[in-house]
Amino acid sequence: MKELTPEELSRYERSLQVRDFGPESQQRLSAASVLVIGAGGLGSAVLSYLTAAGVGHIGIVDYDTVSLSNLQRQVLYVTQQIGKSKVVCAQERLQALNPHVDITVDNYKITVENASDIIQRYDIIIDCTDNYETRYLVDNICLKQSKPFIYGTAEQMEGQISTFHYLGAGGYSDLYPRHSRPVSSAKEKTSIGVLSPVPGIIGSLQALEAIKIITGLGDTLAGRLLTINFQTYRFSLFKL
Repeated sequence: MKELTPEELSRYERSLQVRDFGPESQQRLSAASVLVIGAGGLGSAVLSYLTAAGVGHIGIVDYDTVSLSNLQRQVLYVTQQIGKSKVVCAQERLQALNPHVDITVDNYKITVENASDIIQRYDIIIDCTDNYETRYLVDNICLKQSKPFIYGTAEQMEGQISTFHYLGAGGYSDLYPRHSRPVSSAKEKTSIGVLSPVPGIIGSLQALEAIKIITGLGDTLAGRLLTINFQTYRFSLFKL
């Protein structure tokens, strides 16, 4: 693995001071690639922290543009970017945060035709979508390609996170069989509502999960589901 430069040693100094996390862990982050599907509320947190942490190659897939209603929770964007491509705005912001990270953007929707080719380019896949059909599609391809799939969702004042297809863990469709979920559009989902910090917290946990998988630091949520009720601050961990 490539040695860290003096600039990188300074940039990641606080990470390097964490117990059981040393230069080798940082080098593993620099050599890793992560695909983030969805650059909304969850994606804003995931992308910000993976970039700041120094993950070497980050892919972003999203075909939406910035809207006024996004700004309540999608903290990657500013008012002046309304109407612009999310992936373009995100890439610009993230490259300014950490120029050591290679950021690839795909400004289109994940479909049956393109999903397999996109996913095979990356080590870890993170679901930051709000669309069940996309989630089932990505889950199925991650199963076929043996790719860790980090799932997260945030609604109202609740959230969930788990890791599928890693260390023998099952998939999203095992947790939620397809017949148990309604077919829902992104537009329908956003009408449910979410308090602005909730996706930020869940997205931060997804980013942490990716970092733990890459570096081998601590336990992951493979085979477990973490649910959080922010109304009561009740954290529940279920074995899957």
